[in-house]
Amino acid sequence: MNLVSKLARGAAARFIPGLNAAVRCGGCGRTKPEAVHLVAGPDVYLCSDCFQKAARVLAPRRPPADAVRCRFCRQPRPLADVTSVGTVTVCADCLGLIDDILTDAVQPLRPAT
Repeated sequence: MNLVSKLARGAAARFIPGLNAAVRCGGCGRTKPEAVHLVAGPDVYLCSDCFQKAARVLAPRRPPADAVRCRFCRQPRPLADVTSVGTVTVCADCLGLIDDILTDAVQPLRPAT
């Protein structure tokens, strides 16, 4: 990091709380230099090793015999986790994401400062 970048980051840290806080994996606590990659989520980070552990746990799961494919994510879901609107089948996970998107869309925009 060059001097100008360090100065800019230091100045910005005065106005943005937590900017100088160390970024850590929420699963294992590794810092950015210790982890191969860190993926940012909303208020959380996950390193590549923790991601692989989580994926191994979920990978063996097989969809149930009554699985229905969601039209949004195209994943097979248990019949209890989907609903149909007209001819469209949507899973609970996608409905939650759609709700978040629509909630964000109707919030008034903040005026530029």
